Amino acid sequence: MTVAFRVGVFAVLTIIGIFVVWAMLSNFSLMRNSYQIGVHFRDVVGLQEGSSVQLAGVDIGTVDKIRLLPDQTASVICSINGDNTVYRGSTFTVATTLTGQSTLTIFPPADLSSAVPLPRRVLPEGEQPEGVVPPTIADLVAEGQKRMRDLDKTLAIVNAELPGMVHHFNNVAKHTDALVVHADRNFNLLGEQLNTTVASVNALITGFQTVLAQNGQNVTAMTTTLRRLVVGNGAKFASLIDDLSATADNLNKTMAAVTSIATDPTMKANLLSATANLKDSSEKLKAVATDIQSITGDQQVQGELRGAVHNLSGAIAKANAILGTFSTAQGNETPGPAQPQSGGASPGPRSGAGFRMSSSSGSGFALATAHVRMTWFNASPGPASDLNLELLPRFPVHVTVGANDLGYKTTYNFLINLQDSPRLQYSFGVLYSNLGAQALYQSAGPFGIDARLYDPKRPKLDLYGDLRLAQRLQLFYGERSLLGPANLRAPALGVQFNL
Repeated sequence: MTVAFRVGVFAVLTIIGIFVVWAMLSNFSLMRNSYQIGVHFRDVVGLQEGSSVQLAGVDIGTVDKIRLLPDQTASVICSINGDNTVYRGSTFTVATTLTGQSTLTIFPPADLSSAVPLPRRVLPEGEQPEGVVPPTIADLVAEGQKRMRDLDKTLAIVNAELPGMVHHFNNVAKHTDALVVHADRNFNLLGEQLNTTVASVNALITGFQTVLAQNGQNVTAMTTTLRRLVVGNGAKFASLIDDLSATADNLNKTMAAVTSIATDPTMKANLLSATANLKDSSEKLKAVATDIQSITGDQQVQGELRGAVHNLSGAIAKANAILGTFSTAQGNETPGPAQPQSGGASPGPRSGAGFRMSSSSGSGFALATAHVRMTWFNASPGPASDLNLELLPRFPVHVTVGANDLGYKTTYNFLINLQDSPRLQYSFGVLYSNLGAQALYQSAGPFGIDARLYDPKRPKLDLYGDLRLAQRLQLFYGERSLLGPANLRAPALGVQFNL
């Protein structure tokens, strides 16, 4: 035996001795600082004495002894390093690695702040914590077989119900096909209707564009005409504004005078009596105006019209006689005898039209004036008949009430008239059953102008030229709806009787 071999054997034995001493010292340290606990398992699954005990993957002890209990379960006695604490509620399980080595693994409870440490001794078998055995392959196979049996039962139920489900699905599919075909037919019909509607809308838009173009030309022409009118009559407009200002002053004075008159008890009583008489006279005038609607070129009808005027004049004369004593505030003068007139007409008031009553000075003034207006249009088979009554026409502020186109599409008037001079009068209120205004201008000669603006929603302007032939008769010619829809625009010719 060589020296080298002896040195090698000595070195190996020295290393083995050092390892043995280190192991003994480690076990001694473990035995000196460790404590034992017992864990009860239903099956240790290959766990052996000497296997390591791990807490969160760290070795903290070893398995000292495994005892088989009378109920065919096992009690595992472990030595735990004294520096580590095992808590109640921890999970004890056997983990097996791929190499086949088994380890007792401890999982501490989730909340350590309220956890109670496990006593550092082996508890009786009934008080030991229970260990959890991981499922084995046999357990997995048994569970899989159970699941397969359940799956077989489910497949049998599905096979039994499948024909009914298929039949029901076929019925649903047929119903769905019918719905799709019906919906497709409806969509086609809807498309045709939409095409028709779009074509109609396009036609309406085209017509509307044509109307707009024509109205634009009309507005341009009207604007040009108005500009010429304003430029050529600038001085007259300035004078008109001055007259309006003076009219406003006079209106204030007139309202003050009317207020003082209204406070007179005698005047109130007289007005009530006059209103009753006016109602009777208005009914007679309406009947006469209805008869006048049938005026044409027939000589017989014209004769009947003259008779109606004769009767109306007689009714007014009687009303004047009744109302002669209306105002008795300061005098008792009665109207004088009427003078006969030519043509066989009954006597009437000397000043022309309407009822009369006595003033405080004895001079008479008209209480009401009636205007019968006959108008012929191009497309109308006969004249339209209008009847208007002016109440207290001699006052600067008075009222007009009346009706248009009697017996047909009747509209109504209710106007407040403001008259500053005998030549110019402004009226505001209801005109043709719409909010409107009217202006009447009478020149020094027989000619006059009548302008009527009404219907704020679709403004319309009627413009007439008047020719006074006599005190009670005048002709007029103009255009209806000069501003407004083209289908309503029409030239008009007529005659007016002032009764």
